[in-house]
Amino acid sequence: MTRTALNKGLIMRRVSGSHQAQSAATSSTSPTTDTDNTAHFPHESDVQSSAVFSDVCARVESGFNHFRSVMHDPGARVVAVSAVDKEVEATRQLLLSLLTRRNALAPVSLLPPEILARVFHFLVLEEEPPCSRGQDLGWIRATHVCRLWRQVALGDSSLWARISGFPSNTELISEMLARARNAPLDVDIDLRGASDPDVLLMLRPHVSHTRKLRLYSLSFPHSASVRDIYSREAPALEHFELGVMITSPITFRHPGGTTLFKGQAPRLRTFSLFHIFIPWSFIPRDQLTQLKIVLFDETTTPSHGDLNQLIDLLVTCPGLEILVLEHCLPSQLSQIPYGQTIHFPRLSRLCLGGSSSRITNLMKMLEIPSSTRLHLHCVSENASTHNDRLLLPVIAPQFQGPTTFDFKSLSVNLSSMSHLLAVTASTTLPSFKGHQFKDFEGDLDGDAEFVLSFDKLPEFGTCTDFLERVCKMLPISNVDFLSIAATDIDDDSVNWVELFKRLTKVTTIQVIGRATTSLVRALTTPKAANTKPNGKGKKKRRDNRDITQARSTSGAPADAPTIFPKLTSMALNTLDFNEGPHPSGILFNVVERGLQQRKAANKAPMKELRIDNCVITAKRAKALQKLVQRFHWDGDEGFVDEFEDFGDYDSDFVEPGARWEDFFVGTTQAEWEWWENYSDGY
Repeated sequence: MTRTALNKGLIMRRVSGSHQAQSAATSSTSPTTDTDNTAHFPHESDVQSSAVFSDVCARVESGFNHFRSVMHDPGARVVAVSAVDKEVEATRQLLLSLLTRRNALAPVSLLPPEILARVFHFLVLEEEPPCSRGQDLGWIRATHVCRLWRQVALGDSSLWARISGFPSNTELISEMLARARNAPLDVDIDLRGASDPDVLLMLRPHVSHTRKLRLYSLSFPHSASVRDIYSREAPALEHFELGVMITSPITFRHPGGTTLFKGQAPRLRTFSLFHIFIPWSFIPRDQLTQLKIVLFDETTTPSHGDLNQLIDLLVTCPGLEILVLEHCLPSQLSQIPYGQTIHFPRLSRLCLGGSSSRITNLMKMLEIPSSTRLHLHCVSENASTHNDRLLLPVIAPQFQGPTTFDFKSLSVNLSSMSHLLAVTASTTLPSFKGHQFKDFEGDLDGDAEFVLSFDKLPEFGTCTDFLERVCKMLPISNVDFLSIAATDIDDDSVNWVELFKRLTKVTTIQVIGRATTSLVRALTTPKAANTKPNGKGKKKRRDNRDITQARSTSGAPADAPTIFPKLTSMALNTLDFNEGPHPSGILFNVVERGLQQRKAANKAPMKELRIDNCVITAKRAKALQKLVQRFHWDGDEGFVDEFEDFGDYDSDFVEPGARWEDFFVGTTQAEWEWWENYSDGY
């Protein structure tokens, strides 16, 4: 049997079977019943389609017969192939018609177009349309499912009014703008790597019905197009935001006209400029609820405008809820001692950055609710005319009212190298995932009610003084989570115990840096010395007086924790568990004894202990694991001394059963210095 005959037989059997099925369906005069007992009568169009299909089959059979007769005539064969192609196209259209009717019988096709369009809107939120080439179609693939879905999607212009991402696919953006018609546009695009301003030229005619306009990573080639955009009227604009690439900043000094958008932006609520500065008088201020102006640095940016213009802008925006002014405060603020009072009764968040004198003087002018979140990032000045401490009395009243914050989290960061002090306080606890303590600073800083930092302090001693003053100012007696980072300062620079002894409700602490060792040691009650008669037994420890003084001061029993009695979780980072000599012993021994004490006091082991980036042996880590419920160690032993396990050391110089550190009791400071110099030689 030839291939042609075989294909013919297959086609005829399929056509015959389909024809018989259609004939059976149309010959019945009674309605068919589905499983849901719903009656369906044969539609007149179905009978017509069956007849047309039968006619097509007859023409196909006739075409095969004619094809056999003209196989040896090239000209006739071309005509025959053309005729068959037309029949194929007619059959394809008929098949599409049948598939359309079949889809119409699907349950989802019974949904009203409004409901289906609403479903598409949820899909748009989950899968944004692709503005970059090579990306998946996103939600647009729903328009390729069937004719009904495509018609519904094309009929709802608001579905196409959301443009975001990296706009490299300009053809798609142009098509989406056309399909959006006059619907309010939400534009949120990043122009990084797009030196061609074509996409901005496409947006220009649609400014009149743009509701949200956010353009990031702008560079010099975009400046003219951006200027053309905000020189047009924007009656529907509610959110406006511009940001330039840090590697190529630009400045819009002369936007044109007297204000942006020709003063015709009555619905504008949020206005944000990142690393772009324009005169204060050009900023629309009718109904602003959010104003953000962020520049690079006071010392590298141009003049920040006239102070009177800034005051006029703030006075005419009493409805502000969020105000962010970083490194853009006019230099005149460093000179005036006081100014006009500016009322912000609805302000919920205030973020100021720059010279401490400018921030202090602006804070004196502001009248804000006690519930306002304060984020103050100060740069200390070496000028003798201003004292950084002047800011604290200005902000202290924020925490003295009847509705003051009840802080649950406190974070402290100290650095002597950069002369930095940062304090973060929040009313919520960090949302650690999987009991991990990473990224705690970002977790706290984002929504924290209070952030205060001083950078470039003239002397590090000022940092510790500020920290003490800030802790006394803040209501932190109910703090549950405490984090301290101090990696490059001396361990005795800050008296952590004195600073945080009133935090009796702390359950979780995180310490980073060897400068926090004194706090870690204070978590363990000092061990009592053995004072047998006639001086027999173990040698007296050098810290007997410290132990007696600590007990008499605290009044706590011998087995009670010195601080943080409710502590259940602890994360230790960048510590040396071999650290010694110290009056209380090697750090590992102190931590081990502290875990044992708390287990005995609470009749249950501590819930969690994490050790990261520390100097500790696997043997010691395993020993600590037995004293807690959940234990995590990064497996890094760090630098370990060859005499790592002093606790197990025994020799003729130490009495049997005594600890290695007992060997150093009574050692003078000169002897310690000699030992350090001697050991450095190995």
